[in-house]
Amino acid sequence: MVQLLALFLAFILGLFGMSPAPVSDVPTATPAAEAIGIEWQNYPKIDGSTSTLPVVQALYDAMFGKDEAASRHFPETASKTVPSYHKLIAGEVDLIVVPYPSQEVKDAASEAGVTLTYERFAAEALIFITPAENPVDSITAEQIRKIYVDYSIRNWSELGGPDKELVPISRNHDSGSWSQLDNFILKGDPIHPEIEKNYVSLTMEDIVFMVAGYHHGGMDGEPTNSYAIGFTLYKYLIDNDRITGVGEDLKILDYEGVKPDVETISSGYYPLSDGYYLVFRKDEPEDSPVRALVAWLKSDDGKAMLETLGFAPAD
Repeated sequence: MVQLLALFLAFILGLFGMSPAPVSDVPTATPAAEAIGIEWQNYPKIDGSTSTLPVVQALYDAMFGKDEAASRHFPETASKTVPSYHKLIAGEVDLIVVPYPSQEVKDAASEAGVTLTYERFAAEALIFITPAENPVDSITAEQIRKIYVDYSIRNWSELGGPDKELVPISRNHDSGSWSQLDNFILKGDPIHPEIEKNYVSLTMEDIVFMVAGYHHGGMDGEPTNSYAIGFTLYKYLIDNDRITGVGEDLKILDYEGVKPDVETISSGYYPLSDGYYLVFRKDEPEDSPVRALVAWLKSDDGKAMLETLGFAPAD
């Protein structure tokens, strides 16, 4: 039907000497899309975090196939967690695929009079990382607060490690990992201004490599008598390691005596377990394409797609 309409439009425009977009630019819905009433004209605008961009793109492919010429309904790069929440609140996008929001985002939605609906579809967790050479294996909530909020722990010897400077690297406030740090650890408290000024990484990839190699090069290229500590999301690190091999230079710290892995994260036994969410405005009509896509992603077919992307199931 879509292709017939496109051909008719091309004929009409041709009568007036106008050149329409090529018919190939209008994608044909897959059987999966047809089954839930999705077509090109009603496909929602979707955004999300850096770590969930593969989900956004795979969902589009499941509905229309891999048609690179017609990718206007999802971003080629994600807006990141907090900006995508703000776009959803403002009505600029219809659906976002993200970690759970920080209190700051919840307050922004409340001030705008917008109620958001959260559908958890995959397990995820906040993790703390340090260089592989560091003999320290675990960290506690109290120690993390002393590091990032008070900045009162500045040497690994205070954690049973070597006499080396502890360099705390943080993410920027619009990241998903920052939101999780705020939800689990900070609880609204700011990180220490010295850390904010000197040790903030603006991308997920940068913080991983900064933690792995800070002691080799520092901020100015000179080796330092230090080991860094940082935080990221478990699945992102695993995926990044498959591509870059950075995992061999890093250690994931146990938290409160629990090792983060697929089993402890999926079960929720790991204390910093949370997940990824499909988030939309509560006033979304019951028969809307947004709700149809959310239901499909939580169906067996959707779960199978997520499994191919390596997302741990949400119990």
